[in-house]
Amino acid sequence: MAIPAHAPSKRTSTPLATYEALVIGLDHRAGIIGRVKNADILRFRAGTRRYAVLNHPDYVDHVLHAGRPRYEKSFEYEMLRAILGVSLFTDEGESWQRHRTLLGPMFARRHLNGLIDLMIDPIRVRLDALDTEPGRVEVDMVSEMVQLTLNVVGNALFGTQFGRIAVRMSDMVTGGLRFAERLERVFVIAAPPRQLWRATAAVAFTPIPLPPPFRRIQRIVRILDGEVWALVHDRAAHRTDSPDLLNLMLETSDENGPLPLRRVRDEALTFMLAGHETTANAMSWMWYLLALNPVARARLLTEVDTVLAGRPPTVADLPRLPWTAACFQEAMRYYSPAWVIPRVAVEDDVVGGHHIRRGTTVIMPTHHIHHDARWWPDPEEFDPARFLPGAGRDRPRSAYLPFGGGKRMCIGSSFALMEAVLITAMFSQRYVFDLVPGHPVEPEATLTLRPRHGLRMIARRRHIGP
Repeated sequence: MAIPAHAPSKRTSTPLATYEALVIGLDHRAGIIGRVKNADILRFRAGTRRYAVLNHPDYVDHVLHAGRPRYEKSFEYEMLRAILGVSLFTDEGESWQRHRTLLGPMFARRHLNGLIDLMIDPIRVRLDALDTEPGRVEVDMVSEMVQLTLNVVGNALFGTQFGRIAVRMSDMVTGGLRFAERLERVFVIAAPPRQLWRATAAVAFTPIPLPPPFRRIQRIVRILDGEVWALVHDRAAHRTDSPDLLNLMLETSDENGPLPLRRVRDEALTFMLAGHETTANAMSWMWYLLALNPVARARLLTEVDTVLAGRPPTVADLPRLPWTAACFQEAMRYYSPAWVIPRVAVEDDVVGGHHIRRGTTVIMPTHHIHHDARWWPDPEEFDPARFLPGAGRDRPRSAYLPFGGGKRMCIGSSFALMEAVLITAMFSQRYVFDLVPGHPVEPEATLTLRPRHGLRMIARRRHIGP
């Protein structure tokens, strides 16, 4: 049964409908000139930049599939490229295709199954630490999930948990995302040429101190860069037999040879940051939505108790936890971490009969499409049954885009789903999480959709099983 996900405030419970106010971070006073063609496409200008917002899955499908060669990632990704380097997330053209072919097998099921022990260990460590807390345990679920997913990704990627440094790294990521969101408000009106921006952004890696507020992001970039380079160089010099992803990258090669260490660093940093940030936010929203929907939560607890009977999950258990997986997938629909997908047209195109001029920034508002009643009946209800096996076969292909779509769909989507099911199952074996009364919950649209004030929750121990 679908249950309304009633939130503490109207702003939290309604979809992000005003694209130009939230996607761009501006309002009409900032010079946006808008005109609506129809309900499925919105055009407007902000300074010298032209925008087209595509609200129909068929339009989105064209951009991500058949029309993909006519679009590239928009300028907004340049800020990420400055930090992450050239990875599958930021690369384009033939280089992207080559590296996607090289790295794709790393995320095949046989390799992911081999990572399960590396993924489970940090979860068990964190739960054991929670068990030592006396009395009522109050946690900030956002901080909890960010640090946990960072350790899970770190262990699966590098064969090492970040431990105490995870706290510092998670704070730096949060600060970096908020800085990038503020910077994006400037570039939305007039984006500088890519090469000029890339040359300027490279200064972040030099000893030259930048003026405030850029100095803070420069410090973040240097620390993250140093941590990852240290791990990559150490592993390149001292190989191990660990099944982690870093070993797989260092062993990967094609007719052009192995991956250069610089590319290994870029892919590792991207997977570490992008891989933990989106999953952490989706997990946080899922615990929040489950607290608001006790019937859905009770079904999850019953499934976990029945399938696992108090023991740790194994690879064989994952397909036997469909409701657990569905709760995470529905949370990604309700509060989409990747809440908007921007592209830029590199040549003229026609989308659904609408002319898209070269240079137009095309915005695909994931969050809005995920709340469109045409594809999602009762969209403001939290209903994991939408994602049970066999459900949703009549939905358009691009009506659900938590990991993007087309050939550029996130390479780590299967990893993220496995990670989420493991965390949800293991945490639910020991705890039930309820909201702290009165704590404000409000979505904050940085590069990802996250709770602005965190999520204060009370962890109640479950005394069941062996």
